Amino acid sequence: MVEQVWDAAYDSLGPAAARLYRLLGHFPGPSFTLAAADVLLGRDLDTTEDALAELRAAGLLDGRGTDGRERLPELQRAHARRRAETCGDQGEREEALRRLVRWYLRQAQSADLTAAGPRLRTAAEAPPVPGTRDVLFEQPGDARGEAAARAYHWLEAERHALFGCVRLAHTVGTAGDTDWGLLEAAALCEPLWTHFLNHPHYGDHIDAFRRGVAAAQQAGNLPLLVRMRCQLARPLWEQGEFEEAERQLNQAWSTVQGAFGTSPKERKLAASTREFLGMLGSARGNWADAAREFEASGAVHQEIDNAYGVTLQRYRLGEALAHLGELERAAELLERARDEFAADGRTRLTGRAEFALGGVYARLGRGEEAGARYRAALEGTRAVRGVRDEARVLDALAELAASLGEEREAAEHRTAARELWERLGLAGAGSDR
Repeated sequence: MVEQVWDAAYDSLGPAAARLYRLLGHFPGPSFTLAAADVLLGRDLDTTEDALAELRAAGLLDGRGTDGRERLPELQRAHARRRAETCGDQGEREEALRRLVRWYLRQAQSADLTAAGPRLRTAAEAPPVPGTRDVLFEQPGDARGEAAARAYHWLEAERHALFGCVRLAHTVGTAGDTDWGLLEAAALCEPLWTHFLNHPHYGDHIDAFRRGVAAAQQAGNLPLLVRMRCQLARPLWEQGEFEEAERQLNQAWSTVQGAFGTSPKERKLAASTREFLGMLGSARGNWADAAREFEASGAVHQEIDNAYGVTLQRYRLGEALAHLGELERAAELLERARDEFAADGRTRLTGRAEFALGGVYARLGRGEEAGARYRAALEGTRAVRGVRDEARVLDALAELAASLGEEREAAEHRTAARELWERLGLAGAGSDR
């Protein structure tokens, strides 16, 4: 009976609304925006708005939520797919989905650049998708960090569609009967790295990065393959899968040594791979090995005149030296890295350097300065909505307050941190995460 009601509602639709409904059954996510629907339909914004209004009036959409997103319930998604099989054509669907994946790739790359700033990227910049509009992450009158926060928010809000586009592109590319898919799947994973650092969804990120590795390997793109192996390694070791993480990084390093030349871009990617090897050493508590990798990586960045890479390795080395007990030198490196990150407008990394510096000051017995650095880190991570970093800082503030006998403040920080860890599905993870 319900199927008959939906069939009747579908039969009442005009051509544009019927086409959009059929295509929405294949949308790679549970909700969508007007912009995404416009890309999918491939007409113009007025036509898309009218089509959505028609779908709402026919009872074929849940309606726009408070977050501004539209939702097609799963049972109706299945109905829309059945209508696509009987009333649409495969070429219509394939063209729309290819356009959608490429649009999401372009927006994700733009969000990545806005949020994280210029950094190592191996995939080519996606060109504009004809007939579509780009998301404007930077707007006139933005306060410092506001555009970055907007970009981080977009990546989190669109995560289901982004993960779905990776799966879709990888599946299409693996089939091997089209001219797109593999490179789009791997390229989409690069901006998902920025998303992972702020909002880790381990199952989804690991699945996406595995597909990125497979896609880059099948496409024969060695720089992208190295990058994907490095990206996959971190969520693996953060989930305790150290052996597989090490295997991924060893394979990446083997590719670097066997296939890379001496161009600045190849040397930068090689230095990045060494940084990941150092980070794995850090995760295992092998701080001396980690320090050596960070120093070696920083030296390469210095040679190729990559100032950001030099600063990043200075920050990494400062963290390692702090764990090795070289607190004064660690403080010097972290202070310099903090200042350079801040001057470059890198809010997230500035906050992380502040956090590391707070830990060093606390160990040096400079409690007041440690608290100031932790609070600065908290302000920075909240500006970019970094839930995991915020939880780590709150844990550290709780520990510092407890050491100073301020039990009430310590309890407040612990409660706030626990709520954030639980939101991430990492209850009890603590500041070591």
